[in-house]
Amino acid sequence: MQDQGKRLLIAVVLMLGVLLLWQKLFPGEPPKKPDGTTDGSGSGFVVPTASANKPTSPVGFTETLPPGTASTIALTFPKFTATFSSIDGTLSGWHLTDSRYAADTTRGELVPAQAADLIVGFTKDSTYKIPKHAQWTGTKPTDRQVVYKLSTDELDITKTFDVVPDAFVVRLTVSVTPKLAKEAHESLTLSSFQLQDPKQDSSGSSRIQARVWLSSTMRNGTIVTTDVKDVIEHPRLETNIQWTGFEHPFLLVAFAPKPGGIVDKHTYADASGLVETDMVFQPTLFKAGDPPLTREVVAYLGPKNVYELRDADLAAGFPTGFSSTVDLGWFGFISKPLLWLLIQLHGLVGNWGLAIIMLTLLVKLATLYWTTKSMRSMKEMAVLGPQLKVIQEKYKDDKQRQQTEMWALYKENGVSPVAGCLPMFLQMPIWIALYRTLSTAGELYRQPFISAWLPDLTAADPTHALTYVLVVAMFAQARLTPQNPDPSQKTQQMVMQYGLPIMFGAMSWVFPSGLSLYMLTNTCLQALNSIYVNKFDKQSIALSKKIRENQLAALDAKKAKDANPPKDANAKKPDAPAKTDDDEAAVAIASKPPVSRGQSQKKKKGRR
Repeated sequence: MQDQGKRLLIAVVLMLGVLLLWQKLFPGEPPKKPDGTTDGSGSGFVVPTASANKPTSPVGFTETLPPGTASTIALTFPKFTATFSSIDGTLSGWHLTDSRYAADTTRGELVPAQAADLIVGFTKDSTYKIPKHAQWTGTKPTDRQVVYKLSTDELDITKTFDVVPDAFVVRLTVSVTPKLAKEAHESLTLSSFQLQDPKQDSSGSSRIQARVWLSSTMRNGTIVTTDVKDVIEHPRLETNIQWTGFEHPFLLVAFAPKPGGIVDKHTYADASGLVETDMVFQPTLFKAGDPPLTREVVAYLGPKNVYELRDADLAAGFPTGFSSTVDLGWFGFISKPLLWLLIQLHGLVGNWGLAIIMLTLLVKLATLYWTTKSMRSMKEMAVLGPQLKVIQEKYKDDKQRQQTEMWALYKENGVSPVAGCLPMFLQMPIWIALYRTLSTAGELYRQPFISAWLPDLTAADPTHALTYVLVVAMFAQARLTPQNPDPSQKTQQMVMQYGLPIMFGAMSWVFPSGLSLYMLTNTCLQALNSIYVNKFDKQSIALSKKIRENQLAALDAKKAKDANPPKDANAKKPDAPAKTDDDEAAVAIASKPPVSRGQSQKKKKGRR
């Protein structure tokens, strides 16, 4: 099949295109404004239409008190420490205790020092409001619960924080009780903050996501995000949200209101990059004697760990949608079991790099049958090399007939010309799935293999040593692969021997080092498999012998042709083209039994 090498090259480029241009090929359509146009920002957020001016916070206060001295309550757990402040009765700190976050820009602190989270307020048009920076009275009923209370002339407000440490969750229940008989129109708000330097590049690429905080919201089953620069320029209003908050490639700070009412979200930021998100609940009319106004929100503050995000739904008692932030892409059906297996292997060896190496070994064992069969098929192709060469010469002016004859020869001998590409096609979905896992799974974020060399398996190798070793290993492995003497396969062989090592070397330069470690381990295992097939596999040894015998037979035929040239090489029969000596040689090779090296030597002596 003469164009097989070109088709292989096109297939490789297409598969790499899927991996490299994932986000650009499928960016998702931005939502429409009420007037039917997009907002032009590409962020997927709706711009308010009530005014052409930039919207401001909907939250109103009776007054702003001078910040006093805060009294704090800290709840310490194995995975994090949660700190609560008496000023505004807020969640003022959430520090992840894992030492790997010390190297992160957050230093493991998910609540910015400039503000706090889950601040209770009321909209500007509410009948009653409360002062800003008020001192709330806090108590700690249990090791997992903190309660804050505030009493004004019009309202009694209670905030109850219940922490679920295994799921990185805090559940907030707000209860508002009116004191006056006057009917009040109240719309509760909850405000949260995150800091992201607008000078930091947040564009990222189709290969590596920028490790910055994005404003993020899920509504209508779709997650939309925008960076801080866009929030500064285009403040947002979104309606009927499922959750809102701030998203990092590997971390999440998100707030999901309990279903049962429409909740809107306002987002805006100042020049420093402090982003504020206000959740606005449906307005309620009530007066003294009515049941308290109660609102509930579940917050997740932690890494994007698949199982913890799943447990967040259990802790909330309703589907939060947090787990949708772990986007494993098209090959999620492969990524999920890979991640599960990685977690299990890490539990055995205690090192994520070793877990990746063991995963590679298991995948290689699972695909060993097909890769071995593929290598045998490549040897079978080499056996047919002389016959293929004759067919190409005979039908060099008729490509269609040439391919028909070649395919007939393949079919007659039970050979698949594309079988040699099978290992790569089997591995490509696994590579893409592992890439997606290393690009979004919080379990692997900042996890080292060898701390002094590969401190973060989700980032590229800072020394690039892994790239050089991988390229050398792939070149060496390609030399161990059986070579097909068929000239039509020359392009394919060039791609396999030179193109793939260079392409994958370029990938490993920028891709997560965990993926490069997987590719290197797989290459070494493939080389060992090649050595085994070439040296110890009986079927392959027999094929190698037959290749050598056919090569000797072809050499003898060529020498016979040179020694006895035809008397009239240009003579042709009236109704049929004359057979060439190459045709005769091909017939001899195809019809006669394989010639051994000893028999070949006897023939040579006879000629002498």
